[in-house]
Amino acid sequence: MIESLRKSGIDIIGDVSWGTHFCQFFQTKEDLMDILVPYFKAGLENNEFCMWIVSQPSEAEEAKEALKRAISDFDTYLENGQIEFIPYTQWYLKEGNFDSERVLNGWVEKLNQALTNGCDGLRLGNSFRLENEDWNDFADYEGQVDDVIGNYQMIALCTYPLDRCNAAGIIDVVINHQFALVKRDGKWEQIESSRRKKAEEKIQNLANIVEYSKDAIISKSLDGIITSWNKGAEQIYGYSAGEVLRKPISILEPSILVEEAEELAELIKQGDKIHNYETLRLRKDGRIINVSLTLSPVFDASGKLTDISVIARDITKSKIAEEKLRKNEERYRIATEQTGQVVYEYDLRTDQSSWAGAIEEVTGYSFEEIQKLGKEVWIKNIHLTDMNRGDEKLQRVRKAGGRFKEELRLRRKDGTCIYIENHGVWLTDHEGQPYGAIGVLKDISERKLSSKNLQESERKYRFFIHNFHGIAFQADENFVPVFIHGAIEEITGYSEEDFISRIKWDDIIHPEDLPLLIKEREKIRSSQSTDYEKFEVRIKHRDGGIRWVDEIYQKIQGGDGKPEFYQGTIYDVTERKETEKFLANIEAARKKEIHHRIKNNLQVVSSLLDLQAEIFNNRGCIKDSEVREAFGESQDRVMSMALIHEELYKGGELDTLNFSSYVEELTKNLFQTYRLGNASASLNLNLEENIFLDMDTAVPLGIIINELVSNSLKHAFANRDNGKIQIKLCREESPESKDNRAGNNNEGLKGSSYILTVSDNGVGVPESFDLENPDGLGIQLVTILVDQLDGELGLKRDDETEFTIRFTVVQKKQG
Repeated sequence: MIESLRKSGIDIIGDVSWGTHFCQFFQTKEDLMDILVPYFKAGLENNEFCMWIVSQPSEAEEAKEALKRAISDFDTYLENGQIEFIPYTQWYLKEGNFDSERVLNGWVEKLNQALTNGCDGLRLGNSFRLENEDWNDFADYEGQVDDVIGNYQMIALCTYPLDRCNAAGIIDVVINHQFALVKRDGKWEQIESSRRKKAEEKIQNLANIVEYSKDAIISKSLDGIITSWNKGAEQIYGYSAGEVLRKPISILEPSILVEEAEELAELIKQGDKIHNYETLRLRKDGRIINVSLTLSPVFDASGKLTDISVIARDITKSKIAEEKLRKNEERYRIATEQTGQVVYEYDLRTDQSSWAGAIEEVTGYSFEEIQKLGKEVWIKNIHLTDMNRGDEKLQRVRKAGGRFKEELRLRRKDGTCIYIENHGVWLTDHEGQPYGAIGVLKDISERKLSSKNLQESERKYRFFIHNFHGIAFQADENFVPVFIHGAIEEITGYSEEDFISRIKWDDIIHPEDLPLLIKEREKIRSSQSTDYEKFEVRIKHRDGGIRWVDEIYQKIQGGDGKPEFYQGTIYDVTERKETEKFLANIEAARKKEIHHRIKNNLQVVSSLLDLQAEIFNNRGCIKDSEVREAFGESQDRVMSMALIHEELYKGGELDTLNFSSYVEELTKNLFQTYRLGNASASLNLNLEENIFLDMDTAVPLGIIINELVSNSLKHAFANRDNGKIQIKLCREESPESKDNRAGNNNEGLKGSSYILTVSDNGVGVPESFDLENPDGLGIQLVTILVDQLDGELGLKRDDETEFTIRFTVVQKKQG
C-alpha cells in the first residue's frame, strides 16, 4: 500500500502500518484521553479522516475540549469535516439492532468518502461499554473487523473499560486484536496477542529450517512488505537481509511485470494456491532471471491469514536447456493441438516418414503397416488427379517454405474413398532452407458431405425461386432490398442486379400510390405485431406499362425488439385488377339498363293512367269529377319516380342522384302540366349544388316536392296574378344532427342534415287546416313520406304559405 507506515501518536507503539487493529483497557476517563487524544492528533496532522465513536452523546463535547487543548487549530479540522464524533448507539445500535455487516460496510463507505475527499485513509476510535449479554456478538464482530481492516487503508483502536470486563471477556478482546495497551504501575504496556505471536514464531522456525536452502524463502506481510529473508534469497537475488527487510517486495519485479506480486498475493487472499508458477524476477545487479514460485498462506492460531510465504527457485539454466530442445519438441506441440487425426513427419534429407495419431481410424492401416509402407501409402492411395495437383502445390510451398493446406481424396485400406485435409508446415534451417515437413491429415468427409448437401439445398431453393411466379425479398430496417429473387424481370422489366445496385423499388412505384406505400411501411414499422401486412400498389414496368402488384410484408424483430429486417413477397395482380374492373363495368351497365327499363315501365304506367283519365274525361256525367283528378295526380307521382330512374340512367353515378338537377327537371315538368291554368305563376329555385342522395331518400323526397308544388299550382293562385313558388334545399348550417332526436333509428351513425323549403304567395291554407290530421290525400302522403325519412314537417302561415322539411341522410355502412 502507499505509505505503509503511519504515526500512531502513542510513544510506546511508534509507527504502525495500515490495517493495524489494536485495543486499550482503561480504568479512568483520564486513562482513556491519555491514549485517544494523541492518537487522533497524529491522525489529523497526517491527513487522515478520523472517527471517534463515543459511548454517550455527552462525551462528544468532552472529547472536543480535550482535543482543543492538545491541538491549537483543532477548530479548523472540525470545520473542514476531517473528524466526526458519533454516539455509540447511533453507529452500532441503529434502530435498536446490532448488524455487524451494516457496521463493517459503513466503515468501508466512510473510507471511500475520505479517499475521494483527498485524505490518505481512515482512523477509528471506538469506546465500548458492553453489557454481559452483548459480549458474544461483539467478540465475533471484532474478529470480522480484524479481517476487514487488514485489506484497507484503516487503523482502528477499540477501548474497553476494565470494570465492565471479566477474565473471559478480556481474553476474547486480546485474541481478536493485534496487541493491547494496559496501564500498570502508572505506565502503559503493550501486550501482543499470543496467537499472533505464535504464528510469527512458527514462521521464524520454518525460516530457520530452510536458512541454508538454495531456494529463496521469503515472508511478506499482506501489504507486500518483506518480513523475512534467508541465505538462499541472498544468493538468488543478490540482496542481503539488511537491504530488503521492511522493503516492498515489488523491488524484485522487472518493469514488464509491474504489480504481478500484488496480483499473486490477491489470489492467495482469495484462497487460491500457487505452485511452481514460472515468471521473471529482477536481481540487485539488474539481471532478469527465470524463477519458479510457490506461494502459501500463513495463518495465526485463530485461523486468520497474517502473512504470505514465498519460495523461489532459480530455473534460468533449465530454461536455457529447454530452449535448446524447443525445435525438437515443436512437432509434439503441433501434434497435441490436433486430436483424432494423423500426424506425420517427412525428412527431406533421409526421405523417411514417421506417423502418429489416429492412423487406423483414418486410413484403415495399422501403425506397423504404415511404418513399413512409408510414403508408398501416400503414392498408392491418393487419387491420381489430386496427387498431380497436390504435388505441384507442395513443390511451390517447399521452395518458398511456410505452411501448406490442401484437400485430397484418399483410398482407405478397405477400398472406400474419403476426403482428407493435408495441413502442415515446412521446417527450415538457420539459412531458411526446408529440411522436412510435419503435418496433420484430417478426415473431412462429413464436412464435404454437409457442404454437398448444402449446395444441393441451395440448388433446390434457387430452382423453387426461379419457378416462383412472384418475387421473394428481404429488406433492411430502411426497406432497402438486400435480397430479391424470383420473377423479377417478368413483373418489373428489371433484373435482380438492377435492384441491388442502381434501381430502388420506390422509383418504380406509381406517383399516386407512393404516399400509400410510405404510409403502409410506417404502419408496419411502428406495429408491435409480426403478422403479415398486405396492400396493393401500381408500378411502372420498364416497358412503360402500368402493373398492379400485391405486396406482403412481415417484420422480423431482433433481440432488442427493434426491426432487424423485413421479408415478404410481391405478386403481379394486374390480370385480377383488370378482371375486377371489367366486372365492375358490366355491373354498372347492368344497373343503368335496370334504371332505363324501370323508367320505361313507369312511363308506360303513366301513359295507361293518362288513357284511363281520357276515358273518364269523355264521359260527360263525370267530366269534372274527382276521379279524373285522382288519375292525373297518380300520373304525376309515377312520373316523379320515373324521372329519378331517368336521371340515374343518364348520370355517371349508379346508386346516388344529383338531387338539385332532379328537382329542376321535376318542377319543369310540373309547370308544363299545370301551365294552362296558371300562366302567370313563376318558379324560384335556390338549390345547393352537389347534393347526392340515394334511392331510399330521393324517391320519397321527390314525391313530397311533387305533391307540394302541384298543390300550389292547382289551388294557391285561383283568380290571382303574379303567383310565385319558391323551393330551397340546403345543408343545415347548425350541426345538430337529427340522429339525436328521440325515436330516430339511425342513432350512432354519421349523417348530413338538410332543410327543404317549399313556399308560395298564394291564397294560403284555410284556418281549419290541421297539419297533424290533414283531409287531402296529397298532404297525407307528404306526412307519411316525411315520417319515412325520419324527418320533421313544419308549416308557416304568415304572408306566405311555407312548408319546411328537415331530414338527415345517414351514411350507410359499407358491406
